[in-house]
Amino acid sequence: MSSLPPSILIVAVVGTGLGLALVLRVLARLGRAVLRRPPPRGGPGRLTGPVGLLAGLALLGFGLAALALVAALRTWQVFTRARPVAEIRCVETGPKKLRLTYLPIDAAGKRGLPEEYELRGDEWLVGGDVLRFRPELVWLGLETVFRVDRVEGRYVDAKEARAQAPTVFDRAGGPSHAWLAMYRDGARGPLGWMIAGAHGQGVWQLPDAKATFVLRVTPNGFVLDKN
Repeated sequence: MSSLPPSILIVAVVGTGLGLALVLRVLARLGRAVLRRPPPRGGPGRLTGPVGLLAGLALLGFGLAALALVAALRTWQVFTRARPVAEIRCVETGPKKLRLTYLPIDAAGKRGLPEEYELRGDEWLVGGDVLRFRPELVWLGLETVFRVDRVEGRYVDAKEARAQAPTVFDRAGGPSHAWLAMYRDGARGPLGWMIAGAHGQGVWQLPDAKATFVLRVTPNGFVLDKN
């Protein structure tokens, strides 16, 4: 929650804490009066009667409203989060021939070394493995686990795709037995309480010499933006 405005967090914590303390103090004094026990030392005080109760309820209301706002902002932040994974450029070098440049971006935003792939087809495709956590764990801060391990050319027409030899490249080590196991059993058994799903996913686009495509990962998997 460090990205939330500090003032809202302060109002939420202080308002709720002080308001609850005042209300409990008034209720405790009222309980003593009902049980006919002597009041604590120091006299009744201005904040142990109706004024204290009203002040406590007001502070508690402001604090709870701030907590609700914090929860709403946190929910919006985590479920709209889209971290850049790679920048992609793709140009057409001839009929049905594409050159794709893949520039990986790590979690800190640092760009790695560019990778080039010669593809055949009308479109390019990148894809990989995605492991999604359940919404309550995403809210607590767990991010989608992923791996981009496939680059390939794609034909728009299925008949043409069947007639042509595909151009497909592994990256990041290619297929993984661990990921295949997660596909089969990741959301079952003891891990099912935290894993919403594990699956493969791909995105594709037409080549565009004037565009830079940004591959991002979200709580639901990959998305592709065109800049």
